[in-house]
Parts: sequence; structure tokens; C-alpha cells
Amino acid sequence: MEGNVTVNQALNRGRWQLKYLPMIVTFGCIIGCFFLVEYTFLGGFIIPIGFVLGFSMGWLVWSYYVMEWKIWAYENVRNIHELQRKAVEEKLIWETGSWFEKTEFKNYQQKQKLYQLEKKFLEKDVYKDDISVPKETIIYYSRKTILLMLVVFLGLGFFGVFLLFEKEYLGLLFLGIGIYFSFDQAKKLRDKNPQIVLNDKGIKLKNENLVSWNKIFNDRVFSESNGKSSTNYLTFNAEKIVIDELTIEYEELENLLHVYRVRYEKYNY
Repeated sequence: MEGNVTVNQALNRGRWQLKYLPMIVTFGCIIGCFFLVEYTFLGGFIIPIGFVLGFSMGWLVWSYYVMEWKIWAYENVRNIHELQRKAVEEKLIWETGSWFEKTEFKNYQQKQKLYQLEKKFLEKDVYKDDISVPKETIIYYSRKTILLMLVVFLGLGFFGVFLLFEKEYLGLLFLGIGIYFSFDQAKKLRDKNPQIVLNDKGIKLKNENLVSWNKIFNDRVFSESNGKSSTNYLTFNAEKIVIDELTIEYEELENLLHVYRVRYEKYNY
């Protein structure tokens, strides 16, 4: 039944099948090898084997379940373009045409089923108005987030001072970082101006003119990973704005983009 599963519901299922389960298998194999070294006569030579076996088994699990998930998700989710984009961004699946895509296990029936479902990519994603969304949304810096970061960087600066008193000159680095980012956060704390304004006319950024929806392209919210941390962005046209320190959540902003564009198209086409 097409459309009875939301994008987020499909992604949640995908995370379990294509991310968490392979991780469990991978680390299970590695930990199992350490256990064998500790409690049996097997030597340490088995540890490298455990790492190779673990990552190989994890990849095999992903390769086995990815086609099953794609068919289920493409069959049940209406907005297939959004689903695929987010799945690629979260590294649940690979870009179409990627070499890694060739490692997916698929039988003849699955290939034929997927071929039929991929025709849905010829259709545009469909979004609806949301009456809970106001006529205009004004987004500011989040004072709670900024104050928290200010406390963190002030603490870093004081730690640098402590190290200097202990004649640890590494403290200069901590002091410099603490002072620089503390001033940056203090500047944001004093900024009472709207950072982003959204309505059915378009998007307006601070110190810039409003951009009409008919001149806005590739507008989306996405996360970019950097090691163990990730940063959330709003992007459209050539703009790329960090939203982590603003009074808006990822999914809320994403919904606003859809709703305000729907309202613009309703009254202008």
C-alpha cells in the first residue's frame, strides 16, 4: 500500500537493518575473538582475523538486507526522492551507480521488482499544508545553546590559565581557544536580530533580501558528519547555514520548507 509509511518510519527501519545490525555483527565477531584469546588456548594471532572477519560479516549483513529494505521502502513510501536522498546522507545506502552498490545481494525477482518501483522516481514528491504552521516563522539564536557553549569555552580558558600557573605552556593554546570562542559566543548572545525568516513568500536571511520561492532551488535540511560529531545545515541556492545554535529543530525546519512552498504554489499557480 503506497504512502502508508512515512520517510522517517522507513529510515528508522533502515537504521536497524543497515546500520545497527551490521555494527552488532561486526563488533560481536571482534569481541568474540578477544574472548577466545582470553579464555582458550588460541593465541593473539586470531585478533587480526577477528577484525577482518567482523568487518566482512558486517558488510555481508548489509549486502543481504539492503535490497529487502529498498523494495519495502520504495513500495510503501510516497516521497521516494526524499527517502533516497536521506538514506544516502545517512549512509544507509550508496549513491546510484556507486561501485559499492554492486555488492548488494539481489536475485532475479528482486531486480525485476526494484526496476518496477524505480519508475516512481519519475513522479515528484508530494507535500501538504500544515494548519499548525503559522503565517510566518522567525528564527533567532537560541540563548540556552549559546549560554551553554559560552560556559564551556570560558571553562576552557580558565583551564588554560590553570595550566600556565603550573608552568604548562600548553595552557596558552587552551587560553587562546577559550578567549576566541567566548567572544564569538558573547557576540551571538547580544545579537537579537532574526537569523532566518520563512513565510509563503520565501526565505530571508539576516542582512539579506527575501528570496522568493520561485527563485529558490535545492532547499533542504541535512546533517554533515565530522568524526563523532555532526552539524545540521539549511541549504538553498548557494547558501549554507548552520542551524544547531538556532531556535529551530532539524525536522521542524524541514517541515516549514515544505509547507511554505506548498502555500506559495497554491496562491501563485
